[in-house]
Amino acid sequence: MSGKWKKVIWALLMIQLCLLHVFFLKKVEYIADYYWYKVCVRLNLPYIFYNRGFDLVVLGTCFFSGGIILVFLICYRRFRNRCINSLYPVREAGLVERYEKACARAGIEKESRKVIYKSGRTAMPFVLGFFKPILLLPEWVKEDRACDMLLFHECVHIRHRDTWYKLFLFLCRAVCWYNPLAYLICCVGRRDIEIDCDETVVRGCGREERAAYGQLLIDSLKRVGEKNYAYSAFFSASAREMQTRIRAIMEEKRPYDLLAKAAAALLLTETVLIISLTGGRTLQEHHEEKAPVNIYEGYEKPECFTDGALEAMLALPPAKEDAYSREVQRLPESEWERSGNGEHFFETQGPWQVGLRRSRFYGESVSPLVYRYLSYDRDQTAASERILGSGEIYDPLETSYQRLLAGNQKEAVFAVVLKEYWSDAEAKRPDFAKMEKSGDDAYAYYPLAVHVRMAQDSVYELLGICGMDETVEAFRSRYPENDYGDIPRFVGKPAFETEPGFRVRTSEGSLEIKEDGDREWMTVPVTLEELFTRGDEMDGALTRLQDGSWQCDKVKQIFAYGGCGSYGGRAGLPVSVVYYDESTGGFRISTVTEDYGSVRRLFVSFPENEKVGYLVLTDGRTMWQEETVCFVTEDGGKSWMECEVGEGKELMAHSLTMDMRFVTNEIGFITIRDSAEPDVLRTEDGGRSWHIAEFGEKQEYYSIAYGPFFEGGALVIDVGEEDYGKNGGVKARYTSDDLGKTWVFEEFVLKQ
Repeated sequence: MSGKWKKVIWALLMIQLCLLHVFFLKKVEYIADYYWYKVCVRLNLPYIFYNRGFDLVVLGTCFFSGGIILVFLICYRRFRNRCINSLYPVREAGLVERYEKACARAGIEKESRKVIYKSGRTAMPFVLGFFKPILLLPEWVKEDRACDMLLFHECVHIRHRDTWYKLFLFLCRAVCWYNPLAYLICCVGRRDIEIDCDETVVRGCGREERAAYGQLLIDSLKRVGEKNYAYSAFFSASAREMQTRIRAIMEEKRPYDLLAKAAAALLLTETVLIISLTGGRTLQEHHEEKAPVNIYEGYEKPECFTDGALEAMLALPPAKEDAYSREVQRLPESEWERSGNGEHFFETQGPWQVGLRRSRFYGESVSPLVYRYLSYDRDQTAASERILGSGEIYDPLETSYQRLLAGNQKEAVFAVVLKEYWSDAEAKRPDFAKMEKSGDDAYAYYPLAVHVRMAQDSVYELLGICGMDETVEAFRSRYPENDYGDIPRFVGKPAFETEPGFRVRTSEGSLEIKEDGDREWMTVPVTLEELFTRGDEMDGALTRLQDGSWQCDKVKQIFAYGGCGSYGGRAGLPVSVVYYDESTGGFRISTVTEDYGSVRRLFVSFPENEKVGYLVLTDGRTMWQEETVCFVTEDGGKSWMECEVGEGKELMAHSLTMDMRFVTNEIGFITIRDSAEPDVLRTEDGGRSWHIAEFGEKQEYYSIAYGPFFEGGALVIDVGEEDYGKNGGVKARYTSDDLGKTWVFEEFVLKQ
């Protein structure tokens, strides 16, 4: 078998080894990630190292490959410099003429022929370089028959571009550095490069000439002083290779060339098929990702909202109020360092399983599983594309409340309230959804009990869903010894806030209002700069209407503003109101007071009719203390009178004011910021005297009270924690049967 076809076979095999290298890396991806994850957990490493097993394998192989190539480049540069420093052009006319003949015989074009050089530091002739290869001769080369063979041999190397072939074999070996076959192919490939040149030199020669050429090869062994570098083509070789070369030289016929051609054709076809199939599969996967995919195909909904689903939840042991938070707080710091809810590398089965990066934060599986449950009866294809195409857990639901109701990390039931932006008013909503409108936006709230179970490491599956209130009541009945009073009942905003009868907006720098049913917006004759201006060094602090500073409902449409010594380089802006006057059919502006120029908050309240109303301002803030002043009007806002406080006057200087509301024309409340317990001032004579309301059974941590309101015929007040706003989070709800003198704890509620 000729060396030429062997070279083709080795090149094709080397390409296939590289393809197998890529295939091997793809196959070890899951295994590498899995075992590396186990190592990270065992060593308690930071999360940045998690899910990096495959990356480390790829990085490690590339590092070794890069190291091998770097060593090659360093050695090549040194060898090249050493050769360049010792060479000089050949000046013997006869030797140059023989070189020209050798080039012509090898088929090298005249314009491609380079100057030949001699060097006193090389023992054998060789070709150096890739883009512009040059021929280096030792000083002992003379003008004889042996010289012609040497020159022809090296010219064939140049013609066959053997330095590039050797470089190709070396780079493939560097890529597949861990594969012994790569080293074997590289070794025999370098040998067959020389055999191919030898066969070309002796082609058409008789046996005596072949024997003479073989003797020349044997004599060259005595002169070898250089290694066979990958970046050069040498005439000589090792003794074992020389024996193989001599046998190939003396063999005049090539009986296995036909077989070699067939093998090369087969390998070429196989290589093309591997590349095409791999590339085709990649393109197919790419198109499959783009094509509609339904991950729900072949999967039924879990059993939800049934007695069976509820019984499965009740079978788990109940958990205490803070069981989940205590559990996750005990986790190592590395667990907390993990960012996001992204999918873990563990494979999931079907839509009812999700993988978590923070595997021990199993509560994070609830929201995405509920979203998948909701999507089952919606557009399954669209939901599948979002889930598959995000690269992370796709979850548009916002968790408003979550509490471990029963179980543990292996299997758990969570009481949750999830919030979803409702963009399509015409879309059918689930029966368990509670809808709420906020301006032009609508939201759906889902108070649920969700049953999840660990399917494997970091993977959780959905077992069932029930209504939160019904499930809590069932647990309360099944386990009466446990206290479930901390679980809030979900409520929306109070009726006077959700159904005001009017809509308010800011448009193009103006304030506009519109009554429900009207088509035209009315512009309120006050600038946004005036509305957002307060004293107390609050320049730029307001970017929207201040909570409590306006009322826009069926009773009254009024906006309070001002209360600063100076603003915008102009004179002070007194506390004023702009209101709609039914008698004139338009808006009017009136000044409440000019005596206060450091106002922080303004509140207005018209509880029963459009005539009698109250305005409360806070002024003179020092650290966490300020003064509260109350004004009253009996003519709808035309004129205002400061309330002369008698009894309880000392109470009007206090911590920061949180809210104010009058529930009748005489009875009103001012709520004060407090970190220990609810602090509420009450008047029953229109602001002329104030007293502290009494709270029984005070709930720990719930100390920030907001203005009371009537709901279902009862007067209620919501008290929240310091970290939550007026209409968000869990609130301790109190009720009063004496119009707010005393308050009794009723329940916890969740407000949005």
